[in-house]
Amino acid sequence: MTLRTEKNTVQILSLLEQEKIMDQWLFDRLEQLLPLLMKKHNVEMWITIGKEYNEDPIGKTFFPSAIDSSRRLTIFAFVKENHSDKINRYVISSNKTFEPFYSCYPLQVNEDPFDGLMRLIEKFNPESIAVNSSLHYAFCDGLSHSNYEKLQKVLGTQHAKKLVSSENIAIDWLQTRTESELHWYRKLEGITKEIVKQTFTNELVIPHKTSTQDLVRWIRQHVTDLGLKTSFYPTVDIQRQDGSSDRLESVILPGDIIHLDFGIEYLGLCTDTQQLAYVLKENEIEPPKGLRNALSTANEFEDLFFKESKEGMSGNEIFLNVLTKAKQNHMDAMLYSHPIGYFCHGAGPIIGLYDKQEYIPIRGELRMENNTCYALEFNIKHFIPEWNKAVPIYLEETVCFKEGKMQFFAGRQTEFYLIKPKW
Repeated sequence: MTLRTEKNTVQILSLLEQEKIMDQWLFDRLEQLLPLLMKKHNVEMWITIGKEYNEDPIGKTFFPSAIDSSRRLTIFAFVKENHSDKINRYVISSNKTFEPFYSCYPLQVNEDPFDGLMRLIEKFNPESIAVNSSLHYAFCDGLSHSNYEKLQKVLGTQHAKKLVSSENIAIDWLQTRTESELHWYRKLEGITKEIVKQTFTNELVIPHKTSTQDLVRWIRQHVTDLGLKTSFYPTVDIQRQDGSSDRLESVILPGDIIHLDFGIEYLGLCTDTQQLAYVLKENEIEPPKGLRNALSTANEFEDLFFKESKEGMSGNEIFLNVLTKAKQNHMDAMLYSHPIGYFCHGAGPIIGLYDKQEYIPIRGELRMENNTCYALEFNIKHFIPEWNKAVPIYLEETVCFKEGKMQFFAGRQTEFYLIKPKW
């Protein structure tokens, strides 16, 4: 299956090809990344327990492609070998398809999986046991209450006191991307941009007829037809010279700015982007100069974000530094960027929130790490002389932090997509 545009053809891999790539990623992550993270966070044992149809969000990232649920109950147990840095990867499950990613830990006759887990714990006798329980991060809080109670009961007082939150290692597991994942992320962002191009066309956008909701419905159907998923429910809205609000949902007219907020999920990873189109009025060949200058200012803000994002800085430090520099450069800006990966709003440092332009406790205190990805999401408000008012320019790009600096995956928007009505 291919996605075609006038200038580009992007291939959507067959399901078999996708699964081969994702399985290789999983194996490489377990072999190379997991031992590094367990050593970094001094974790001797990490347990993930999931029930069928009530999966732990992190447990789902451990499934190879041939497995789509916990089949009653699945327990993953990663444990450091005594007197070495080797990490043993066990799974307590009747499904042998988990091999060779994990060693299936054999249960004894009529033995409960939790009893089998207890034997494993007694064998290695770790000083601490990390479990997926967290007050602050939804994707790190996948251990259900009943499983937690049963685990405590089986462990008894001696081992139950060893239970700690896996929050730190879980965040790193979720946010860290391998070289191959980053390579493919460029293709994901390329596909996302191609779908944007197909949306902002004269054939789809007919002024006085096409509505913002028409475009939303088309995008959702088109993405489904391609065998993909949207990473969230898309949004299309418009800004208008005499509009009653900054983001209208209505029938599109000449002179409107069309704002699209959209992303895809492909190969288990998410994108998130916001792009802008302008509907030419009769006798116009380009957007008003004020709008072009506004987009140029938005690009300058992106440059500031890239310059101020440094390894080891917290999300809050980046947020405050960027907005301070923006103010010094006479930019009226809001910054609300977020990590992205397995989840659209993913694990890692929050860099401002749309409804909270201030220091963010806990989530904003996480540090910028290499090989992590973000949705650079923001807006700048710019006075447009032709409209005689200030207009917000909303943009978003999926980017990565690699080798100590921010990088675009597939460039950035520097010009409005143009809708050219037939007069």
